[in-house]
Amino acid sequence: MTTTCQYCGTPMQALRSTRKYCSDTCKQLAFYKRNGLALAEAETNALTGNEPAVLQAEAKTDVDKPDYMVRQQDQPYQRVYSRFLETVQECLDCNNYTFVFENPDQYWGTYAIQPVKWVSLRLRCLLENMLRLSNMTSIPNETLVLLRDSFADMAAARPYSQLPTDYPYTALVKDIIHKLDRIVHNIKPKGNTRFRLTLNRKASIIACRFTLAAMVPLVKFRELSFSE
Repeated sequence: MTTTCQYCGTPMQALRSTRKYCSDTCKQLAFYKRNGLALAEAETNALTGNEPAVLQAEAKTDVDKPDYMVRQQDQPYQRVYSRFLETVQECLDCNNYTFVFENPDQYWGTYAIQPVKWVSLRLRCLLENMLRLSNMTSIPNETLVLLRDSFADMAAARPYSQLPTDYPYTALVKDIIHKLDRIVHNIKPKGNTRFRLTLNRKASIIACRFTLAAMVPLVKFRELSFSE
């Protein structure tokens, strides 16, 4: 019998009266079209909340269809301004420290490179832990004392005294030790303390951590000795 494809309108010879499409391609495209139209209707006709529960459930299932997910992913990215990220970038842009730590042999001689690596490895570990502790609700006072003592031990170690005069983070270490001394002085031996960093301090630590990562890996605190 002669009939017409319900998708493309092409005349065709159908062996069965139930055949609606001239090819599998038309059958598949019709399926996509049919589901796409149903989805468009579901999106434009908002529910009022008074519909039967079954209707509301059916409308929700449309959101899970792959076609809907693809269209959602196609939405253009909207950049969100972050003052914090801008501050981190400013800390990185205001000097060439990253390039220095990526190419230490160009700036420090053979004698200086060993203490630079020794200090940088431990400094990165301590800065990573400062950031981690600052994100906690509170920390044991003993942990804060240990952090202060580790900075002080590192600064008192022989490799630290052998650093070249142009090592860029000695002032940062001195300032951190001074701030931690004040905090430890005002807390009790036992109990918990909220440890927080200002936006500028946190940004400078993150920038320093990023710079140090160009030269030394991240090592766990328990695997390092901070005195020598």
